[in-house]
Amino acid sequence: MNKFFKDAVLWGVILWLVGYILGFVFFMLVPQQMIGWFIMPVGILITLWVLAKKINGPDMLYYLKVAIAWTAIAIVFDWLFLVQLLKPSGGYYKLDVYFYYATTFVLPLIAGIFKTQKRLIGASESQIKIKEEGKQKILEGIDMQKSINNDSVQNLLGVSDATATRYLDELEKEGKIRQIGKIGKGVFYEKT
Repeated sequence: MNKFFKDAVLWGVILWLVGYILGFVFFMLVPQQMIGWFIMPVGILITLWVLAKKINGPDMLYYLKVAIAWTAIAIVFDWLFLVQLLKPSGGYYKLDVYFYYATTFVLPLIAGIFKTQKRLIGASESQIKIKEEGKQKILEGIDMQKSINNDSVQNLLGVSDATATRYLDELEKEGKIRQIGKIGKGVFYEKT
């Protein structure tokens, strides 16, 4: 089964069914005009659990599509199975219904923001770790050879000229190495 179909349609229908069943349960326990306000906290918790544990999209566009699908399912199924089938007395479209649709749309977006930001932060942390390991290897290379140049850093780390220059500049700014020579192939670095 297609991952997006499962996340958007299958989970959208399951979550709607959970709300539908909860509606019948609360119908027996609370006044009809209050049912939505009792279902909503339970539904939000269940939806957040599904978003945290079951939905893992690659980017915000994915979560936007899930939000649109879930909201469309909620509106269509509510119309078919609540308004047309049950014909609730006192009207159906009240403030709690609009809040429910807004929540159905917004929750996947909030989950998307948190999950995509978490991935970005994780990527940044791994990039920082790689950079720090590279700078440490440069210092170890200087210890072994007494000095190092840009070409040697490129070969040692398997990085581009620009990356090697950036690492050397950072080490120099940190006061760990100093540049000997002004420009070109004659430039090398040694520890301070």
